[in-house]
Amino acid sequence: MCNTITFSSPFSSLSLSYADTYKSKGINTLQFLPTCPVDEEAARVRSFQNANPSTLATLGSVEQNIFTPTLYDDPSLNVTAVASMFRRSPLCIASMGPLKNGDVIGAHEDTTCILQRIFPNQKVVASPRGTKNTDLLDGTYDGIQAYTTTEVPALHHLMESRGMDPNAVTFQVLEDVVDASSGHSAPQLGYSQMLFVANEALESTDRREAANAFLAATFDGWQYAIRNPDEAIAAVSEAQKMLKLDDESNDHWYDSLSFKREMLALTNNHVKETFVGDRLGVLSSRRWAKATEWLLQDKKDVDPLFGLDQTSLWTPPANLLAGNELAREALEDAKLSATKFEKTHGRKPSLAVITVGELARYEHSQRRLQLYSNPSNSWFTKAEVGKANGFEVTEINLDKTTTTTDALLSEIYKIRDNVDGIQVMWPLPDSIDSAKVYNAVPLDKDVDGIHYTSWGSKYPPVTPAAAWELMNANNVEVKGKHVVVVGRSPIVGHPMAHMLREAGAMVSVAHSLVDKDTFQSLVGQADVVVTCAGSPGCVQADWLKDGAEVVNVGTTFSEDADALVSDVEGDIEAKAARYSPVPGGVGPLSIPMLFRNVANAAWEQESSSSDGWEQSPATLRKNIHFASYTEALQFAKKVDELSTAMDHHANMKITHKCINGVDLEMELFSFEAKELTQKDFDAARAIDLVYAGNPINMKDYSYDLKQESIALFPADPRGSSKLLRVNSKGQVSYFEHFGKNISSLLDGCHVVFNNSRVLDARLSIDLGDGNEVELMASD
Repeated sequence: MCNTITFSSPFSSLSLSYADTYKSKGINTLQFLPTCPVDEEAARVRSFQNANPSTLATLGSVEQNIFTPTLYDDPSLNVTAVASMFRRSPLCIASMGPLKNGDVIGAHEDTTCILQRIFPNQKVVASPRGTKNTDLLDGTYDGIQAYTTTEVPALHHLMESRGMDPNAVTFQVLEDVVDASSGHSAPQLGYSQMLFVANEALESTDRREAANAFLAATFDGWQYAIRNPDEAIAAVSEAQKMLKLDDESNDHWYDSLSFKREMLALTNNHVKETFVGDRLGVLSSRRWAKATEWLLQDKKDVDPLFGLDQTSLWTPPANLLAGNELAREALEDAKLSATKFEKTHGRKPSLAVITVGELARYEHSQRRLQLYSNPSNSWFTKAEVGKANGFEVTEINLDKTTTTTDALLSEIYKIRDNVDGIQVMWPLPDSIDSAKVYNAVPLDKDVDGIHYTSWGSKYPPVTPAAAWELMNANNVEVKGKHVVVVGRSPIVGHPMAHMLREAGAMVSVAHSLVDKDTFQSLVGQADVVVTCAGSPGCVQADWLKDGAEVVNVGTTFSEDADALVSDVEGDIEAKAARYSPVPGGVGPLSIPMLFRNVANAAWEQESSSSDGWEQSPATLRKNIHFASYTEALQFAKKVDELSTAMDHHANMKITHKCINGVDLEMELFSFEAKELTQKDFDAARAIDLVYAGNPINMKDYSYDLKQESIALFPADPRGSSKLLRVNSKGQVSYFEHFGKNISSLLDGCHVVFNNSRVLDARLSIDLGDGNEVELMASD
């Protein structure tokens, strides 16, 4: 049992609201210190612990951008960061338009120095906290420091009450400011509402248990607030009255249920971003280090993990293959790539998502979004994910009862030349020819890997890619191992098995048609089990081989449990050496994999959109962009083999572009001739054909021409045939004379004649320059 814990925090009302939760964790006495002036949180905790040495743990809450410099200046404070309620700072600058040189920004006195560093062309001054929104609207300041969780919604309310358009104000979230030229995000403020302890709490078993119990109770309280927001609001309101914190007396608080709901939803979104493995509040050493380096960049020889607990007081178990933080970092990388792309090409990478009907697996999407993610990183809110991360996303939702194969194809044809990536959501209704639809998605835009196992798409399906990313990050070895994949769907199980075989695994695929005894035997023999069925309980944990590793891909939302559940039922931990948790394993990685593919597709299409070969009197040069070294090297090997066959070699150079992949530069020239020769041009064309990867397949150009639509006889009078044209937007037009109009449409086209009943016929085509050509159709 824990005796006494003391806590200094602006969230003390939330803590008090869940007093029973703290008691359930064995905490007998929980004492709250009064609110202290800014910058003094660490000193207050140290002072109390020194004066009350019998207190098992004294904790405080503060921003990392305050904590780290303060502790660096005074190491004798002897405090350590152990957890956090927010992963990133909600700090932003609100203004009534773009900030100009010399504009004045009103800020809290504890952040003026940081803001002045971020905004060197503006003047940052300390300003009153209680009237900040009013000061902005009255023109006292050109911009104000605000928090997206509280002051932003309050500012919207204030503007509406004044008859102003809330959209007239702009917000610049500081950690969303990306310096595309340097490739670094700036600034790196680190964690917000970070929890720290006096170091005594880490020194003995009973003190560690007390501190751990407090953290467990705190984040259990947050889980309750996430699941039951209205009940949480009521509990916090009561606690605020008890602590006499209910008189806010400022212009960024509204005592209304709608405002509190909005504020809590925004706050919960930040809290959910700290979930890793099996718990909220986890600090990432990589994120901490990035912030430390930014906050103390003018200091020398600073340990990047300075101030961070390295005793694992509040970390997930080591046997969990957790994907949350890995997913956040991958999405941040995709965002940085998108920002660089927009700076380079003047547009955002773009994605079209096409859905027919209501997908059964989306039935509980809103509840899943509330419990586990937020609109900026959820599979269910791709348009908002795109907006938050620098992508243009077009969502096309079609009615299941009225959409035909041709109608769906028309939508793809209309959009495919205007986007970098296309995702056709699976499954399609039975009434639609899915093969024909998926074949209409070009390989270079196949960002969800529809053609991955057939035509060799550059991009694997995103859910198997997510599982593979998690396995690689955690060194799950599959080469030479027996891996059982449970499930064989075309978008998960089948491509997952393909990836594993390519990696050298011996793969068995189990599915619903395999009898139970064989199924159980396969699972029991496997070194690694990858479940992709989306069928709760299809695998029993006691079937697993001792020491096996389990990757849970298939998940299902259970209404009874009000939670996501995996395909494995029972105590996985008792059998598996390591396993991915549900939630918190593979799932969070799917959306970053999708947007990574979109960013890479955009870069590659831009690099290959121009003919690409730069010609000088003596050389041909071309750059091709690849997503990875592996892809670049594989292509370079193909070019080398081709060059050997043609006896004309290309000079090649690979340049690494960090997270944006690799550029392969090729140069062709004829040394002896000292000028370009036909060999150079032939080699360039051959390299382009190799890069295209897919020779023309006549089946790709086929269509279903109804028998009744085929003319039985030539047009009468002769020459009156009409030419039908459907453009990329799906618009239909007619040309009155086939022979006089076709030539203008043929430039750069591949001409295909299908299903003609006219044999031994001829067609006279006017070339438009006074010449004609005869096209002969013979049996």
